[in-house]
Amino acid sequence: MAGGKVGADAWFMDADVNSVEADDASTSGSYYAALEHPLPLIPNAKIRQTSVSVDNPDVDFDQIDFIAYYEFLDNDLVSVDAGINMQRFQSGKFQGQSFDEWQPNVYVDARVGLVGTPLNVFATVSKGEFDGTSTLDAEAGLIYQLGLVAADLNVRGGYRMIEHDFDYFDNNKGELDLTGFFVGAELDF
Repeated sequence: MAGGKVGADAWFMDADVNSVEADDASTSGSYYAALEHPLPLIPNAKIRQTSVSVDNPDVDFDQIDFIAYYEFLDNDLVSVDAGINMQRFQSGKFQGQSFDEWQPNVYVDARVGLVGTPLNVFATVSKGEFDGTSTLDAEAGLIYQLGLVAADLNVRGGYRMIEHDFDYFDNNKGELDLTGFFVGAELDF
């Protein structure tokens, strides 16, 4: 049976750009949708968009994750997905230099239900290194599941970190560290 998820998170992040702490913490939005189906050889699909905007030092880009994955475990207690993530850095500016690039990553998502409760512990990691650029996007936290008639409403919260080391710029390092807590909601149907 086919199903899917849609969700949105608010991420309260702090930033370091080339080892310089940004002046102010900011809030970033992240939105995603996933489609899962019962066909065994065709991967499931997920798309996620995160806007990153940092002032002083100036960094601004959209990170769009195009994820193809398989479910290796999927039951009420444990869920494990793994696949490939093609990250797109779009409309990017990094300290005055423009970039528009793709980056391949390995993707893993795991959830473990806490028996007798509506809580799940989860962790998601996307990690890659290609052509001098390395990227890491990881999050972990808790999900509180509210069963509705046609779907489940999941309230999420946790900690997210991004560590990107871009090698796209001729005369400038491209190190970016973003960390902070997030809260969000997900509709699982």
